Amino acid sequence: MARHPDLGFQVLDDRWCQDALEADLPLFEQWASELVMGKSPLPVEILEPGGQLLGKHFEALVAFWLEASPHYRLRAHSVQLHSEKRTIGELDFLVEDVHRGRTLHIEVASKFYLAAEDGSAWPNWIGPSGRHDTLAGKMNKLVDQLAASKLPPAREFMRTHRIATPEPVLLMKGWFFHHHTRLHRHRSPQWAHPRYAAGWWCKPHEAHDVMGSDHVRILPLPKGRWLGQFHPTEGDPPLHWSRLEAVLHDHFSRTHKALMCAVVIEGDTGWEEISRGFVVHKNWPAMGR
Repeated sequence: MARHPDLGFQVLDDRWCQDALEADLPLFEQWASELVMGKSPLPVEILEPGGQLLGKHFEALVAFWLEASPHYRLRAHSVQLHSEKRTIGELDFLVEDVHRGRTLHIEVASKFYLAAEDGSAWPNWIGPSGRHDTLAGKMNKLVDQLAASKLPPAREFMRTHRIATPEPVLLMKGWFFHHHTRLHRHRSPQWAHPRYAAGWWCKPHEAHDVMGSDHVRILPLPKGRWLGQFHPTEGDPPLHWSRLEAVLHDHFSRTHKALMCAVVIEGDTGWEEISRGFVVHKNWPAMGR
């Protein structure tokens, strides 16, 4: 998301991310070298998230980076705030920006929203699991979360741990998905970054219109691989479109959950992703959890 003029916090945009990446480039190059040698720098619980919620997986990746970065000092992570024996909030990260001399309260989010109709208003953007999850609802929740560092239990925690009053900032990443018929002539979400990652969505009976070509193959992606770009592994068997109907029938006979698919094409170095999107249940978005 880009900065919203009515929200009282900073959004950490691509410029901030690029600056952070360049500052920690030696660290990322070291991790890349380890991966090339077959040694992952990530602990197994991050590398193989299993059934972990996507947002928690993203949060764990950010925590791994902040703990290793020489430019940030991670003072606290996942701070539970209690009042009268009940939990009233949580702080994702309290971080010292060493070079800029400021303390940040960072809330992180990784979300995927689909345009139920061709409109820019936030309530129109719905999660792949249905109407209980909307962009409007998520942003309202994030406003509350970013204000949590002003609550008395948060102030007491920071006083006890000698943490300076932080500046609330949001780090939000993810994708927006348009119906496949409007992928190239759509309305963007209000206040979205002008170069946001965009994909398509369709119902099962429309899947052939999106992926029915002899020139491409289809790779269903487990949730643990939603965050990153497709990279082929030995266990990846891209499907010919002729097998798609059977795969979708089997999937939706077992669950109402949307299926993310990467559309790949064979290039000089192997399979390359050219698009990705969701095949949603035939009753989406009316269905509940």
